[in-house]
Amino acid sequence: MNPSLQTYYSRIYKTYDLVNSLFTFGLDKKWRKYTVQECLKYHPEKILDLCCGTGDLAITLEKSSSQKQQVTGYDLNQEMLNVARIKATQKNVHPEFILGAAGAMPFDSQTFDCITIGFGFRNLTWENPDRDRHISEMARVLKTGGKLFILESARPDNPVVGFFYSVYLKVFLVPIGGLLSGDWNAYRYLAGSSARFYGYETLKELLKNFGFDLSMNKKFMFGAANLLIATKTGL
Repeated sequence: MNPSLQTYYSRIYKTYDLVNSLFTFGLDKKWRKYTVQECLKYHPEKILDLCCGTGDLAITLEKSSSQKQQVTGYDLNQEMLNVARIKATQKNVHPEFILGAAGAMPFDSQTFDCITIGFGFRNLTWENPDRDRHISEMARVLKTGGKLFILESARPDNPVVGFFYSVYLKVFLVPIGGLLSGDWNAYRYLAGSSARFYGYETLKELLKNFGFDLSMNKKFMFGAANLLIATKTGL
């Protein structure tokens, strides 16, 4: 994550969950729960929740598992991780939360059966000079045959829906996020990157270069958010 993004998240961490819930009408929780259910279908023993933020995916993974699984949350922002640890303690679950950069993860190669990343993949790849290093690290720490679950917002393919989505970002997300957090620039970035993020075919070709086979699992809100699953096949 570049320095400006790191600064943004240090400023908005207190209201991050609230804005997400308002912006998605509370549906983000259902999307995360669905992602967790899809991940657990593969009975992974070790799961990395990359860019875990305030911990919702990691906590839900830990709570939903019917067997002993090792869940690790990993994020660059200390303030977000502090919130995640508090939330986990309140819910009586104990995933491990580790501070660190996505481009240099302190894990051995082929460590994890699954990687989940909820609304963080865009930050690591969109107009990010370290994009290739970030994806390469995901491929390195994921086992061959393992799954990368990408829950991410995107501009819907339908041009009419896409137009209204862009308007919604500008007239709702930016003002609400800016007012509640006090950082308008952070939500201008988040809205802009959501509206201009890679299309599915572009993303599929990009990930193919790193040994991933990408598939669309489910679209939410007409494609305003999607769950993509990338299988590590190896180069």
